[in-house]
Amino acid sequence: MSRQKWVAIAIATVVLAGVLSSVSPVFLTFSNFQAILVQSSVTAIMAIGMTFIILTAGIDISVGAILFVSSALFAQLYMDTESYPLAFTATLTCATLLGALNGVLVVKFKISPLITTLATYSIYRGAAIHLTGAQNIPVPREMGFWGNGRVFGIPVPILILIAVLIVGIYVLSRTRLGVYTRAIGNSERSAKETNLPVNKVLILVYGFSGLVTGIAALILLARVGGLQSGIGIGIEFSVIAAVILGGTKLTGGSGTVLGSVIGAVFLVLIDNGLNLLNASPYIYDIVRGAVLLAAVTIDRYSAVRQRAALEAQRAQRIELDAPSAARSEIGMEVRRVSQT
Repeated sequence: MSRQKWVAIAIATVVLAGVLSSVSPVFLTFSNFQAILVQSSVTAIMAIGMTFIILTAGIDISVGAILFVSSALFAQLYMDTESYPLAFTATLTCATLLGALNGVLVVKFKISPLITTLATYSIYRGAAIHLTGAQNIPVPREMGFWGNGRVFGIPVPILILIAVLIVGIYVLSRTRLGVYTRAIGNSERSAKETNLPVNKVLILVYGFSGLVTGIAALILLARVGGLQSGIGIGIEFSVIAAVILGGTKLTGGSGTVLGSVIGAVFLVLIDNGLNLLNASPYIYDIVRGAVLLAAVTIDRYSAVRQRAALEAQRAQRIELDAPSAARSEIGMEVRRVSQT
């Protein structure tokens, strides 16, 4: 089912690209294609981490705040120490720990992931603003390589996206962590009854999402050229929308990271389309919200249909088994009477 969904969004992406190319002949050029992938890289990388969380039937509203905290920490540390390696290492470590902290809170206090990460969103963003005094801080020149550099002619953000995508696919399909992640999403109760390390897996999943968010923060920081107080605001909704559009079920258990990346590209194509139409910038949020609502509605409708189909199959199986069960009961009764 998840494969069918990501294939559907892939087809929709190709169709949308075709429509936009008819509006602007420049749209399908190789350089513009690269630009689209670069623009979608931050959201796509974060969506890979979010896929793991939603596969466990969880959610993380705080990723935008983690993105901001990571950016703020790097900018502030470099400004204070002028040590690029220190700022780089501290940023990724901090992002991973903040993500893992969300997992710890969900596991230890048994609070809904939505409520937990909504609270940490406010805490993380407030802490970052306090740390930097809400000031704009420029980043070192060497940071530009992360956002604008090229290796063999390929933009670095695209290479990083491909690397994270390969890791995500491998972990999800070839490791125990991936298997356990799907199992928890299908039924956390069953996962606990079979002695799976549910708590450990949840913390690792949230921590992984924090790590890739830290990587995305470095790319965004390099592309923007410095820390800005508006970094990360609202990006969590684009990330969640990309994951759902890519075929991952909100109820968990089914989904692919490749579909999430395609979903992120689809959202960027929508933005590009609105830009080509010279639409008001205030329309963008309305369209993104509508797309997210549509994706959730489709996901819900698909889940209801799938549940109805399973119930119909179960009922049919019971009807088929009923005659044989009845014959068995009659045979037992005949043998009991004959024995008496």
